[in-house]
Amino acid sequence: MKLSSTLPLAASLVALAACGPGVDREGSLTRLRTALDAEVTDAVVLEDHNQLAEDVSRGGVLEGMFQHELSERIGRGQNCGVNELCARHDFRATDWVYEIGHAPGDPELPAGPTLIVGFDSTGRVDRTFYLTRRTPLPPR
Repeated sequence: MKLSSTLPLAASLVALAACGPGVDREGSLTRLRTALDAEVTDAVVLEDHNQLAEDVSRGGVLEGMFQHELSERIGRGQNCGVNELCARHDFRATDWVYEIGHAPGDPELPAGPTLIVGFDSTGRVDRTFYLTRRTPLPPR
């Protein structure tokens, strides 16, 4: 049957379309994984991280990925829990939050944008939200 031979092609096209035009999923995931652990040392790094968060969210880079795939590719985010930003944007306590970048010398102090990832009942990413940071933290 011809129908069965077109299904893999159709699935591939859907996967490609999920990222939107001009968005490099693999490159964006690699950049995001690196940025999550990077120090935000100045306004240039901060703006790069902000743009990355926007590109990932608006470009649908994570859309359709399962939690385990996301965890393997960039690491597991923190549960939203009672995070005020998550609650304000109707994310569930089990959705994940990523702080992209940290203050120089303090990996526990977020210094870049925030990315929130929401999952549907099957564990697939079904939406994202990002909040940029406009002012770098002063040096310590």
